[in-house]
Amino acid sequence: MSQWLPPRRESLLQRLNSLLRDLVSLYTPSGEERKAKEIFSRLSKETGMPLFETETGSFILGGGKVLLASHLDTVPGFIEVRGGDGWLEGRGAVDAKGPLTAMIVAGAMAWAEGKKVTVAALADEENKSAGARELIRSGAKFDHVIIGEPTGTSGIAIEYRGLIHLDIRCQSRAEHSSSSKSNLIAEMCERILKIYSAPDSYLGPTITPTIFRAGEYINVSPSSAYTHLDIRYGRGMDEGEIIKKVKETFTSCEVEVKDHVPPVAVSPNEPAVKAIMRGLLVNNIKPRLIRKTGTSDMNILAQLTRSIVTYGPGDSTMEHTESEKITLEELYIAASTYKYAVDVLCRS
Repeated sequence: MSQWLPPRRESLLQRLNSLLRDLVSLYTPSGEERKAKEIFSRLSKETGMPLFETETGSFILGGGKVLLASHLDTVPGFIEVRGGDGWLEGRGAVDAKGPLTAMIVAGAMAWAEGKKVTVAALADEENKSAGARELIRSGAKFDHVIIGEPTGTSGIAIEYRGLIHLDIRCQSRAEHSSSSKSNLIAEMCERILKIYSAPDSYLGPTITPTIFRAGEYINVSPSSAYTHLDIRYGRGMDEGEIIKKVKETFTSCEVEVKDHVPPVAVSPNEPAVKAIMRGLLVNNIKPRLIRKTGTSDMNILAQLTRSIVTYGPGDSTMEHTESEKITLEELYIAASTYKYAVDVLCRS
């Protein structure tokens, strides 16, 4: 009998805790996902699930038309791993090694029962989603996709906003700081403030400067300045108009679109959504349909099928913060919900 057949609650909690600690203890910012190869090789041997390592550094376990996909990379900034009675803290515990852990365990339990399921630990989600894009290019076919991102114990995300990444570079004449009649930093800041838009509605757009660089010497006005704009917007908005507004604000500057991912939304009646909802109800949790303000691999992997949904353990307000903390109870509920959903979707 396989050790991965659905165990008792305490055994499952121990398995979740051990795997999450292993993954979180390994610091894997975007580009360093291959550090986890030993962990996934061990998992493949233990579960009997075939392992495939991709060119981008993603790891694919198993094989089947139901896909459980989360991401292995994190934002930069190591957080010391700490744990207590029923909780664990560290970089990626919430975004998204917690959801990934629950997916691996759920997928392994389903595989032990003979169900054909694929579990993907995708690379580069926090950067340009190279792992998800690679999966699309590979021609892989899936009937149902569940994305693992923190949505809270009861949240089920059926909509994400779109993303535009813009690089802006401006030039000026360098002068002595004591006599310069203009200053590129001040001019750039003034332009940024004209278009800056903090989150106040779901549709947006939210236009946020995330990087700013300027200046060469302490007593010389800057000859060049650079800023990066992270733009999120909801369905129904015209991305071309958003870009046009930025270009009109930064006339005489170079404005380059570095990335664009359109918004995504699915019907609550899609099989993957209904399967997660039923899984939560079985766990005595009332599901909530939510819209996420960010962007995820769901925006890209929606090209595979309309039966796609995002669900995962963890408080999303802890994403990208210095305090990513998750409880074993959250992981247990997520693993149980994923397993129920896989059972339902494999039968369908």
